[in-house]
Amino acid sequence: MGDIYATPEADLSHSGHADRQGGNIDDAVAGNIEVRMLETMGEAWRGMKGFKLKCHIALVLYFLVYLVALLVSIPVIIGLSTLGADPQAAGLLGSLVQMLAVVCTMPMAFGVLIMGMRHAVGKPVTAGSIFGHFGSIPTLLLAYILQTIMITIGLLLLILPGIYLMFAYMYAMPLIVEKKMSAWHALETSRKALTRCWFRFFGIVWLLSLVNMLGLLTLGIAWIWTIPWSVLGIAMIYVKLFGAEAHTLAD
Repeated sequence: MGDIYATPEADLSHSGHADRQGGNIDDAVAGNIEVRMLETMGEAWRGMKGFKLKCHIALVLYFLVYLVALLVSIPVIIGLSTLGADPQAAGLLGSLVQMLAVVCTMPMAFGVLIMGMRHAVGKPVTAGSIFGHFGSIPTLLLAYILQTIMITIGLLLLILPGIYLMFAYMYAMPLIVEKKMSAWHALETSRKALTRCWFRFFGIVWLLSLVNMLGLLTLGIAWIWTIPWSVLGIAMIYVKLFGAEAHTLAD
């Protein structure tokens, strides 16, 4: 029987294609790749030219689809209530529909991150490319359920394990979309790799969250720069740890 905690197979971590770029899974999990987080964010800031507008267009497209998907639950609740269904049951079913809507739009959100990966290595990006990853939905749904269970258990165990997992699992979904990993392998790969640099990664995510929250003081004007900077920075860290596959970078 195979070890379910084992590092993903080598064909996911070492591509034979010459145009694959960045780090690799084996080295990231082993802690052999050192990512200077602040230095990487500096690179991201300097490399935003040509990315900002496309990033914002992609995010607007994502949020429009996300909003429409969430609104699907309203006719479900109203219809069930009209038919005399129990209000609590109708509300529960509506919540389940909303959860499925969120999962179904996840590939678009991580498609924005893949745009960042492509821009980071000098490849052209288009906002419409975020619609090309819907085949990952079943695996994303399973990973979402597993991640939620694990984080909830962690929060119940004195909170700190849950906080650890919240950040350690942050690259699980991108690994599913970009490297076609299974749900559990993606969760474990993300956890093992980010554990090696957890505090630095936590600091960067916290800093980016703070910067974007402070953007509210400018009535959101600062988001023109801070949101693409955040996306590109997180994408660059991913590439330096795990690498970007040839199919991700293909024109």
